[in-house]
Amino acid sequence: METLGIVISVAHIAAAIALLNGVFTTFGQARVAAQAIESMARQPEAADDIRSAMFVGLAFAETSGIYGLLIAIIMLFANPLVNRLISLIG
Repeated sequence: METLGIVISVAHIAAAIALLNGVFTTFGQARVAAQAIESMARQPEAADDIRSAMFVGLAFAETSGIYGLLIAIIMLFANPLVNRLISLIG
């Protein structure tokens, strides 16, 4: 049963690391938005092009954050290693 506790502990640590992805994604998105606003202030005539490029960049960054959340949920609630270990132990 010690092995099961170790696997669950490592899964929780891995989920926490995966959730850090969301934190860094947030900082990246804030930087993209700030740079886009600054660029629109400098060149108002290019605002439409800058805005569309910003939304594409934000979509790619958000995808990374969603993948991190998905990995964390899998590690916490649907971890295949825990089920395999339980079947081997008992």
